[in-house]
Order: sequence, then C-alpha cells, then structure tokens
Amino acid sequence: MLFFGRKLDPTLKHAISCSLYNSYRVIIQYKSLKDNIEKKVKSLRGKIIFTIPSVKCITAVMNGSSIKRLIELPEVRHVALDDFAQLCSRPLLSANGISLQSSSTILKGDYNLTGNGVGVGIIDSGVFPHPDLLNPRNKVKKFMDLLNGYNYPYDDNGHGTLIAGQICGSGHGSKDKNRGIALNSHIVMVKAFDKLGRAYISTTLLALEALYNDIDEFNIKVLCLPFETFNMSSFILSLYDKLLDRFKERNIVAITPAGHNGNDEDSMKGLATLTNVITVGGMDTTSVYTVASYSSCGSTKALQKPDFIAASENIIGLACDTSYISERNGLKIYPSHLKNLYVDRSGTSLACGFVSGVCALLYEHNMEYKVDDIYGLLKHSSTLINDKKYKQGNGHINLDNILPKKLK
Repeated sequence: MLFFGRKLDPTLKHAISCSLYNSYRVIIQYKSLKDNIEKKVKSLRGKIIFTIPSVKCITAVMNGSSIKRLIELPEVRHVALDDFAQLCSRPLLSANGISLQSSSTILKGDYNLTGNGVGVGIIDSGVFPHPDLLNPRNKVKKFMDLLNGYNYPYDDNGHGTLIAGQICGSGHGSKDKNRGIALNSHIVMVKAFDKLGRAYISTTLLALEALYNDIDEFNIKVLCLPFETFNMSSFILSLYDKLLDRFKERNIVAITPAGHNGNDEDSMKGLATLTNVITVGGMDTTSVYTVASYSSCGSTKALQKPDFIAASENIIGLACDTSYISERNGLKIYPSHLKNLYVDRSGTSLACGFVSGVCALLYEHNMEYKVDDIYGLLKHSSTLINDKKYKQGNGHINLDNILPKKLK
C-alpha cells in the first residue's frame, strides 16, 4: 500500500494495522472533486456524516479495509481519527459563590459599556431559556443544534447556559446582583457538545464554519470556545488554525480556556496552544490570589501560554434544567420554572467566558478594533500575581487600568 503510511494519521494507521475496531469515525481531507470522494465512501459502504467545505474535509464512518482503498484516490490528501473535545468545567459546588459584580478582583468601575450591539458566538452544550437571558429582552439571537437538529434552545448539560449568563445575563432574577460582564451583548449559540460535555472535533470545526457564515447578520465580534482538546496532531491543529485565521482576518477575537491538565509546566494541550486564540487560565480568588490547581500551563522557555488568567473558582452562574428538551414532533415545548436560578461552578471555561465578555465591552467602544488591538489593551490592563509566569502569562485583567483613562 503505497499511500498507507503517507496519507494516514499515525494513530489511525496504528489502529487499522492492529484491527482495533470494526469501524472508525474519520476526518477525510480532500484536494478536489469532493463529490467523487463522497461517492467512493458510499460505494465502500461508508457513511457520510457531514462535510466542512472551508477546510475541504468530510467526516465519515468507515471500516479499515475501506479506508485503505479510499486513500488510493489521488484526490484524498489525509485521513485522521475524529477525536474528542471536552468542556472545561468542574462539578457543581455547594459553597456560596462569587458574583462577578461583588469581587474587587473582577469588575470594579462603571465604564458606561455594556457590550451593546456586539455579538458573541459560542460553541457549547446549548442554552436554556433562563429568565436572565430572556428579560428584559431575548439575548439568544440564534440557536443551532448540530446534534439533534432541534430549532429551539435547550441545554442538556448546563455548561452553555452558564457561559451565556456569564457573558450577557441581565441579572433579572437576582435584582442585578448576578449580571453578566457585557449584559447588553447578544449571543449566537451552536450546540456541538452532548449531555456528557463531549463533542467530536469535526463537530466543533463544523460549528466554527457555521458561526463564520453568521458574522455579518449578527455582528459577531467575539468567539467563545470554552472547551479543550487533547490531540496534538499537526493535522487536527492545522484545521483549527485555518478556520481561526479566517475569523482573525475579519477582526474577530477567539477566546479559549487553558484546560484542566493541572498547573505543572508544559501541561497544556491542543487548541489552547495555538497562537491565533487568546488562551485564558483559571485563578482562585476566594482567598490569596493563586493560579487554580487544575489550570493547564505553558513553558518557561517554549510555549508562552496562557495569555491571561481570570477568576474561575466558585463562580455564581445561571442554573439550567438539563432534563428539558425544547420540542417534540416539531412543536415547541415550554420549560418549567426553575426552583433555583443560580448555581456555583468552577473551571477554566469560566475564565474564558469572563474574558469573552470583556472583549465585548472593548468592541462596543470601537467596533474597528483589530485582534492585535484587543490583545494589546488586555495586556496593558493586566497585573501579575505572586506565582510563576508560565502559569499566568500576562496576569489577571483589571479594566481600571485602561477603561477610565483611555476609553471612557
């Protein structure tokens, strides 16, 4: 097999060589003639899941022998296993949490900025129709469900609702105590993650393409990617890189969490290592400021990540009825009232949500900011804490360092 070693990602090559599985969910990158490749996949009794035209990829399920025959086609460039991505949050906590408005380490001033008119694209587990997202007006401008195809918002994990509230929750249910960072921004939510908080990498790539197509309609300026990947395959990372470069060219900033591999040096993996995303680590602000023990880190000499840190421990966020499904037989179903409107949660995805909201404030001030401008403002506003540099990057963001003097 001339192309067996050259066109197959090493992990997939090993799995096929060992006859590890009956079938494999794979990402097939093609050079041209997409229709011909799809026909070939079907003729080999494979199943096409979807295509991602912007990176010339097809997601399919095929057996090992069929994959070997497929890569004989000159139009096929590369084939890799479709790995998993994971949401970056920790289990619910019972202690009293920190409100984003009550801590002097998070937001202190009244900056006359609320993110008005700024769209934030989020790839997550969905969003529950929470009162803080519906009142005084609906903040969810569009909901796309890549898993079940439902038309109306729901969240069977709860994570997406938490992040949405952190960005643009109105505080309706708490008399403004638990508001989002940019309460007048709006969101476009793509449900790519299931009730377990997992998604295939190809589904997150498809979600990125879907958000890109909605940039103009919803004035998306911020991309919130509150998940981590563990795959260091150069092929997989190149697909993310290409898609994220397209957003950067449109002056849209992408934010992602550092992940949960622990704060040892060189523990960061996957998406968080890319240079065209702002990577945010977690910070424990419940007592002495420290980098959260679970927050992944870069290197003292090589990988200069994370870029920033933000509060991630015991944060108050929006509650969610994870048993609620928004439609049955095409008809909308309305949710029951929540007994408790808020929960406490921890995780670097909360730090990612915070910085996403901050970026929405900056874009409201000037919609013409480029990604490098946003990064420069965040860097100028940041303060190092008493911890190692490879754990915190530029430190934690203090908007008082830039907004009152330069932007107000």
